Amino acid sequence: MIHLLAEARDLARGTVEVEGADYRHLFRARRLKVGDRVRLVDGRGAARWSVVDQVTARRAVLRVEGAAPVLEPPRRVALFVAVVRPERAAWLVEKATELGLRELQWFVSEHTSRSLPERALERQRRVAKSALEQSGGAWLPEIGAPVPLGEAPIGAGSVALHPGAATPFMAVAGSAEAVVVGPEGGFSEREMEELAGRGAIPAHLGPRVLRTETAAVAALAVALTGTP
Repeated sequence: MIHLLAEARDLARGTVEVEGADYRHLFRARRLKVGDRVRLVDGRGAARWSVVDQVTARRAVLRVEGAAPVLEPPRRVALFVAVVRPERAAWLVEKATELGLRELQWFVSEHTSRSLPERALERQRRVAKSALEQSGGAWLPEIGAPVPLGEAPIGAGSVALHPGAATPFMAVAGSAEAVVVGPEGGFSEREMEELAGRGAIPAHLGPRVLRTETAAVAALAVALTGTP
């Protein structure tokens, strides 16, 4: 089944016009034709079936039909992640979107030595769109530009990953609404105290020290399948 991200207003109107890169991919590379079905998602949790109604040399028109399966995990989990290199950040976005990420907020901490330029964020949003269409999800995660750790909206319901924590992540994953992942240098003691003061529970993923992006994806996968 082919999945395509579309505007909510187009789904409500009943027709979706496909042009540009999406047209080239679907009607040149994938060779869709009149009568073929496409599952449409609006990036905010709604999904509809559609049928290819018209195809011209530069555009196509899809006729929107009934509701389609949403294909989203039952839980909603956000990620707060210390900034990593752009190529690693893009990998994280791709895999987390495939899993069913709700929101990603980058942050800068005491042991973070870099930020993310706007072009890197733009690339991440393109990667998220492709990952959503590839995986069949219906929710496109929001990706926030880096902010200082103290300004990130982390509170109760969050789990902060820390190798030295006493609590295993598996023990609290089912109730996690957000996972906070620090830089490869780790959170400072002051930052861990601050996070605990804001209601975040410290927890560890196991005996090994993982890269930031690996820890984020692993924790998200566990949290999305955990039982509250």
